[in-house]
Amino acid sequence: MDLTLPFDQHLLDSIFQSSYPQIKSERNMNLGYVAEGLGELFNWNNIIVTEQRNNGSLFNSPATTAAALIHGQDNNRCLEYLQSLLKTFENWVPTIYPLEIYTRLCLVDTIQELGIDRYLQSEIDSILDETYRLWQQKEEEIFTDITCCAVAFRLLRIKGFEVSSDELAPYAEQDHVNLETTGVSTILELYRASHISIHEEETILDAINEWTSKFLKQQLRSETILDKKLQKKVEYELKNFHGILGRVGNRRSLDLYDVEKYHIMKTAYRCPTIYNEDFLVFARQDFNHCQALHQKEFQQLERWYKDCGLDRLNYGRNVLHVAHFIASTVIGDPQLVDARMSYAKHVVLVTHMDDFFDHHGSREESHKILELVKEWKEKPSVDYGSQEVEILFTAVYRTVNELAEKASVEQGRCVKHHLINLWVQMLTSFVKELDTWGDDAAMTLDEYLSFAWVSISCRICILTSIHFMGIRLSDDMILGDECTNLCIHVSTVSRLLTDLQTFQKEKEEKKLNAVSILNEARDKDEEMVVSEIEKLVEYNRRKLLRMASSRSGFRSSANCGSHCALSLAKLLSTTSPSTRKPRIICISCSVIVILPQGMWSCSCRAHLDKCQ
Repeated sequence: MDLTLPFDQHLLDSIFQSSYPQIKSERNMNLGYVAEGLGELFNWNNIIVTEQRNNGSLFNSPATTAAALIHGQDNNRCLEYLQSLLKTFENWVPTIYPLEIYTRLCLVDTIQELGIDRYLQSEIDSILDETYRLWQQKEEEIFTDITCCAVAFRLLRIKGFEVSSDELAPYAEQDHVNLETTGVSTILELYRASHISIHEEETILDAINEWTSKFLKQQLRSETILDKKLQKKVEYELKNFHGILGRVGNRRSLDLYDVEKYHIMKTAYRCPTIYNEDFLVFARQDFNHCQALHQKEFQQLERWYKDCGLDRLNYGRNVLHVAHFIASTVIGDPQLVDARMSYAKHVVLVTHMDDFFDHHGSREESHKILELVKEWKEKPSVDYGSQEVEILFTAVYRTVNELAEKASVEQGRCVKHHLINLWVQMLTSFVKELDTWGDDAAMTLDEYLSFAWVSISCRICILTSIHFMGIRLSDDMILGDECTNLCIHVSTVSRLLTDLQTFQKEKEEKKLNAVSILNEARDKDEEMVVSEIEKLVEYNRRKLLRMASSRSGFRSSANCGSHCALSLAKLLSTTSPSTRKPRIICISCSVIVILPQGMWSCSCRAHLDKCQ
């Protein structure tokens, strides 16, 4: 090109000589990745011995491998790697090769985050099956790349593959990860992987979580994340440490999806397989379709509410929007309309019953409702004793009968006795709680949780809705140990998180609460008791995640029940116990806001009337 550059040769030699000690230092081994720019100053023979991979390359880098062949000793494996590239790509070579496993995993992750994975489930399963086979074979492409290893671990474990957290042991300590050459996105993937704990003792994941969370928070404080979308993603992940809800996460991913995203390797590299306009357009259309469907479902819910006469109750919380939001989040598949409606209706009914038992009904009226449900017969208005009792019982009676009739078609058998029994058990636990108010007799935490996990009402919502998931279930399956344990774990998480929020208020009202029970039994200060209960929440959350991600047992025949429970656990954990402010999403504009308890509104002025 006949270029004459205005560089002083003596100055250039001086610069290279001053950096020579750093280049020779064994401490900075990561210079090997860019060693082709160092020429003969680098110890090529040493790095070939320590870093050459089974495919003959150094760091899967054609440039570094070519430089090693030039400056190091003759190495047939380097030559064979380079020749294989020319056979594959002919007149060009990629910056990194191979990169197939990581690319496929990123593709799966992207499709799931955008909420369009249900259309490509067989392809996703095929990729994960192949990845698991390579994981078992200790494939270098997975285990020599921190990001690939973290993403593979997370996706495989969530899908129920048996992958050990021991494989992440090299990254358990921050000192073992070179932060100068490891990007924030890689640390974020380690952080996300650290949350997939399914065993009681997973010290490696706990250690990774501790240092990666501190590192990411420090990056946010120092404002050193230049990629603004990556910064927002880090913020979102740190706030939602218990997991991100499906449809809410999908909405967020649509905002953060960057068609022009590229990775800085040795050059700027953009993967069109993962980042392309077609994915974004399709995901937006699918999300808008689902939102339109949810709006119609909400209108149906409003009509049901009025038909049941629940709008005539002059007390308690109006939770129609909340119930619809919860149901749409827990059961997101657009085809499962009946399951969603069943879930939402039960949230509304249970909430009104809870308010009546806790604050607005007499002890006699509460016992009356339980007896009516046990008898399961409509009566003349005069026999109910009060209008509130009549409205509540008839709403339950007609709703359950309607759902039982639909479920009998879905299941090919009568399930009414099962649905009624769920209500009897839940209201019995309500009455038991009611009878303990003001009781000075000591109660252990185990005794309290033996009925409090039922009264929190997660079980009745899940076990009613799964009849509409498109899978036929026997009584033995629904009433079996595995399904029961699933409900116990998610209900215990819900109960304990609720108690952490309300213990001050319930202490004044002399109501039972896990915090008060432990405080009295163990004579510990409040902060220690809260910490102990949070550990119990985490224990049950891990048990739940392990069951929900299992590839055997209940999941193989009714995985929707596990999915419901896990989604509900995430929903219950979206805020810290110290604040416990619910999140709600506008059904018209999808704006997510965090609100003080008891207030349901949207910051979108155009739809404010629909969201209040």
